[in-house]
Amino acid sequence: MNKMLTTNQGLFLFKTEFEQESLKRSDNCYKLIYSLGGKTTYQLSRQDITFHADQMLLLNPYDAHRQLEVAHHKFLIELDPQMVNNAAKTLMDHSENIQFAQMPQQTPQITKWVAFILDYLQGREEDLDKSMEVFLDNSFIQLAILLMRGSVNNQYHDINEEVYRSVNFPIRQVMEAMKESYNSNWTLDDMAAIAQLDKYRFSHVFKEKVGVSPFSWLQIYRIQRSLDKLQFTNATILQIAMETGFSSVSMYNRLFKKLYGMTPSYFRNSRNT
Repeated sequence: MNKMLTTNQGLFLFKTEFEQESLKRSDNCYKLIYSLGGKTTYQLSRQDITFHADQMLLLNPYDAHRQLEVAHHKFLIELDPQMVNNAAKTLMDHSENIQFAQMPQQTPQITKWVAFILDYLQGREEDLDKSMEVFLDNSFIQLAILLMRGSVNNQYHDINEEVYRSVNFPIRQVMEAMKESYNSNWTLDDMAAIAQLDKYRFSHVFKEKVGVSPFSWLQIYRIQRSLDKLQFTNATILQIAMETGFSSVSMYNRLFKKLYGMTPSYFRNSRNT
């Protein structure tokens, strides 16, 4: 099945052929690029990101990107920015546009949504008709809602471990423990002890199920907890970095920019203007 369908709310693309892109592009839309199997790699402005089966990459409007490698199939959704931000403002009571973190992400809800969409479209060779347009438009709105709370973004200042409820129980126990003491000096041994697994086995299972390593997840959670401090306190960037568990302000600044394409200072100023 090769298919591209465009509606008022977005675009659906499914392809079995892979063409490497020679130039970066930046489009006025949010993009969900989902890996159905194997390895997918995209080049962004600040990093190359590789993600694997059932993982996704979320791109913000005008994020420059270039496809480097797609295994097996290409599944891509483009979402209208106005629709996404209207949903975010309604559900999350924020006035600023949502920014998704540039990192591999993985949630069971999105996996189920992708499977549902593919199952519905499987075998339908006809062009877009009214019934399919309505189906896709409503599906895109559902997707936007799922992404509000199920992904890492700058509007939801947390990481919702509930989206991992289907992940094995020890992994969720570790997540909850790290959230309770996120500014502590965690080691891989500490995390593995809670899961009662060998640390190498624990690290492998965590990354396979969650999409990032345990320590990366902790660092990203620290970034999320810092967003409120940046927006609603007068603490310095150095104080915020130390309070949220970073060993240095340079490490905090670097990871913040890697995730959101801006410095903590820029984020703070943009919220206070």
